[in-house]
This record gives sequence, C-alpha cells and structure tokens, in this order.
Amino acid sequence: MPEKEEDQAMIDQVTRSAKYAQLAGTLVSRITHEEAKKYKRKQDIIQSTRTRLHQLTGAYLAPKIDYTQWLHNFKSLSLNDELGLKATSLSMMRLHASTYERIEVLPTFFQTSLAPISPVKSVLDLACGLNPLSIPWMPLADAFTYFASDVVAPLVNFLAHYFELFAYNAKASILDLSYCIPSQPVQLALLMKTLPLMEQIEHGLSQKIIENLNAEHILATYPLRSLGGRKKGMEETYRSQFDQLVAGRAWKIQEFSFPNEVAYLITK
Repeated sequence: MPEKEEDQAMIDQVTRSAKYAQLAGTLVSRITHEEAKKYKRKQDIIQSTRTRLHQLTGAYLAPKIDYTQWLHNFKSLSLNDELGLKATSLSMMRLHASTYERIEVLPTFFQTSLAPISPVKSVLDLACGLNPLSIPWMPLADAFTYFASDVVAPLVNFLAHYFELFAYNAKASILDLSYCIPSQPVQLALLMKTLPLMEQIEHGLSQKIIENLNAEHILATYPLRSLGGRKKGMEETYRSQFDQLVAGRAWKIQEFSFPNEVAYLITK
C-alpha cells in the first residue's frame, strides 16, 4: 500500500473529476485505500477507484442535474398546490434510478409498507438520493421530523433548500453511512435499496447498520431488477441475504412485494 502522501496524491487525482469531487471525502478515501491494496500502478488504482465510486453512486444519478433550476421549479409553485408539487416531484425523481423505479407504485408504496406504524412522527432517510421528494406520499404525522443524508454534496444542498422552501421540520446532511452510523432516536429509519450497496463496500456492514440504528422500525428495501432492467436471480439472492441478516433476531418482520422492489418492515 502506498505511503500516505502518495495516497493523498491519488485521492486528489480521483477528485479532479467534478463527478467524484462532490462525494463525501471519507468514502473517496476509503475506496482509494482499498484499491491501492489491489494494484501497483497508480493509474490502475485511480481508474478502479473511480469505477467503484461510479457503481456505488454515479450510476444512479443523471449525469448532470441542474439543482438550481429544479429549486426554481419548486419555488414557482403556488401555495397549497398539491398536484403541482407532486407532478414536479415525480419529474425530478426520474433523475435518480432508485426513485424512478418506484414511481409507478408510489401512490401505494409507502401507504402500504408503513401502514402498520402510521402516522410516522420521525424519519431518518439514509443514503436518501431523491427519496425525500416522496414526502407528499408518505403517511406522516402532522408534526413530523425528517432527517435525510447522502454522500453527494450538491444533492444534499438541494434537499436542505427544498426542506426550507416547504417549511418542513427537516434537515439534510452529508453522511457516509459506511463511516458513521447515526445515533439519533427515530421512529423510522429508511434504507431504500441501500443495504446491497453497503455490502459492496464491506461484507457484514448491513448487519452492523441494522443493529446499531436507534430506530423503533426500519424499512429496508431491495431491488428486484438491475439498472438495466434484468432480474438475474436478484430476488432469490437478496431474499437469502435478508434472511441471514435477521436470523436469530427477536424482531418482527413484515414483507411487502412490489413489481421492482421488495420491502421489509423491521420492528426491533
């Protein structure tokens, strides 16, 4: 493994690309260090690091999102324009693969999967992407609190302004879940298609996250198709992974199946 100065030089080179400069530094540093153990040539390390970061984050977001324009789109809505808010939210959610795949079932997705615990008073949305734009479809209490986090800085900044615009009692922050597991108590933690990505970073990380979250309930979901739309045995693979994750736990598990996603509501 290269010396620290050489490590930093490679990290700097990785983040010369604006695509990776916008990511949480802890994630970039971790992946760079791990790839440095596999390759000798600096260029191979840098290329492999960028490839892994793309698989973890970049593959899900549209290449260029004009967050300023989207914020303007939301600001242009008149007060109490619920239909306009939902229409604008749906349009923007198409720019993130995870939320795009959920759009066709969004009217019932959260209403169904969260019915056993609704109304939800507090939410911790981890590796959130654009999922907070789904708030109008969630069975939330009138005075809810919402904490959202992600590794993509411009996205987090957009969400912070979005929350402020609609006067939500909400906060958005940059957080690398592989580096730090939040400790604040909440009624519900959301891990929307997040656990498979955590396992790509570190085997066993999913279990660590589930065990250490200070949440009464956790809604964890898994994709049933690849980003290219293929099933490739993903349902069987992820069901097996989840069964192993909760084996031997005295937790209540409720399963909800949707066309592109399976959801598990975990009650500790």
